[in-house]
Amino acid sequence: MEKAFQTQKINNFTSNYYGLSRWLKSLALGIIPAIFTALPVNAAKQISVGHEGLNTFISVSALESYAQNGEINYELASYMLLLEAEDEEEYRELLQTRYNFPPQIVSQFLHSPMGKLFLKSLGEVIKTQSISDDLSSIENGAEAIKTALLKSATDSEGLTLINFVRHFPSDIMWLEAKKIMAVTEKVSTLQEETKAFVETVANLTLKEAYQEKKVDYSQLPDIRKKGKYSFSQQEIILEDTERNRNFSAKFYLPNISSKETQIPVVVISHGLGSNGVNFESLAEHLASYGFAVALPQHRGSNYEYIQKFLAGKTKDMFEGNEFIDRPLDISFLLNELEQLNKYQFHGQLNLEKVGMFGHSFGASTAFALAGAEINFNQLKQDCGPQMEVLNMSLLLQCRALELKPQKYNFKDDRIAAIFVLDPVNSSLFGKAGMGQVKLPVLWGSGSEDKITPIVLEQVNSFTSLTTPDKYLVLTEGTDHININLGAVHKNAFTSLEDLIKPDPEVVVGYANAFGLAFFQTHIADRSEYRSYLQASYAQTISEQPFNLSLVRSLSETQLNKVSKQARTN
Repeated sequence: MEKAFQTQKINNFTSNYYGLSRWLKSLALGIIPAIFTALPVNAAKQISVGHEGLNTFISVSALESYAQNGEINYELASYMLLLEAEDEEEYRELLQTRYNFPPQIVSQFLHSPMGKLFLKSLGEVIKTQSISDDLSSIENGAEAIKTALLKSATDSEGLTLINFVRHFPSDIMWLEAKKIMAVTEKVSTLQEETKAFVETVANLTLKEAYQEKKVDYSQLPDIRKKGKYSFSQQEIILEDTERNRNFSAKFYLPNISSKETQIPVVVISHGLGSNGVNFESLAEHLASYGFAVALPQHRGSNYEYIQKFLAGKTKDMFEGNEFIDRPLDISFLLNELEQLNKYQFHGQLNLEKVGMFGHSFGASTAFALAGAEINFNQLKQDCGPQMEVLNMSLLLQCRALELKPQKYNFKDDRIAAIFVLDPVNSSLFGKAGMGQVKLPVLWGSGSEDKITPIVLEQVNSFTSLTTPDKYLVLTEGTDHININLGAVHKNAFTSLEDLIKPDPEVVVGYANAFGLAFFQTHIADRSEYRSYLQASYAQTISEQPFNLSLVRSLSETQLNKVSKQARTN
């Protein structure tokens, strides 16, 4: 019960955090190219809309009538000419949307480094101007946006677009029309590119499956099912005195006779705000096939740290030094396991060739241990005023600029293969950093991931990998949250149901099967599992609506064709 309760709290926070960010972006995207002018807060009864010489005044009450019953009065008529029919419906839905975020969460997020970065970026679109000023004095609206959000969150009517406008503390709310047009167009293009990319990968899967040696998987073991080994669990307490860092790790040890071959080892690195509970299914699956599995806690970015943040005991959602401490945690854990292997495990563990799994921030940790180095030049380029607001993972990556700009090399030669899921990586490492990874890589992605969008954040990085052993596994209809949760029941979510897909048990089966096949092949040296790392196997176990694809070859030329196709459509 306690574990389920903790997981639900994590999920609720993740949903609320993502929903808040989505609401802010929707404000910019839902109001099609226009300029809003709001009177002072105490008299905010009208909004001025300007677009290419058109200037009309719209009262808040007119917007309310439109939101409630679809009535378009004379004030709205001219403005509505700017909208397509489908945009009009989306606009009305946006006006009606209310988010019941706890004010404390809103406040904590907006005052955090990640929140400030997001506000500054959004403030380049939603700006402030007093009535007496000329256009040259328009300023970034970050502080005004923050004030309006905080007041709306505590207001009895809640956080809605109309209420946000009412609380906007400026004579004029100035929306940068050109930027809104650019972002709106980017959203449409991104949707088309994602659709085209999914279709491309599906077609490549068909092509690769046709070229592969035929395998009758009905005659092979179903590796989605548990293996034959039982296993024990224990908690390992680790104390790194050099870093003054204490943390723990859950350790799964299969019950295998010492007369058999050495036990292969896999380490699992959790994402931001997690504690490893979400990946117990994968850990237990691997242990049932004879792997020893360690799930360490990264104390500066785990569940407990998020709880401190929500309680107001820290100003950050995670410690900036986690980009350094996380990979060092894994290396220290492996050092400790080497000692335990001598005195407790009787030399059973094979720690010379270790596998690693990482989700999101944990995937960044895996890449760092595989040789990818932080690319400060790329970060400076991507984290400036023109930061890509549709790539939410940049809020995490850009915080690496808090580090001293120097060479960081965390490569651990004991790590021999990595399985990454929805990785955060593109700006943190850049093309140069990803090119440093020479190990086998299994890369899992969800087509509807909104935290690390597959087109903006993942596919270009995958093509930058130079290792010959790389596999991209794409699951349609899954997002960053679902994959992270594994088998957690969907009722754990209490808000933002539009972000949540049907029960993901089948997706958990995908991850368990491919993770097992990958580590058996590249860590345990069991070549008989290589046949599972094929496009034909993905086709065999694929189930609608979570259609599954697997490709090993994906070029920049193919991606360029996808982009061109999307823009043509």
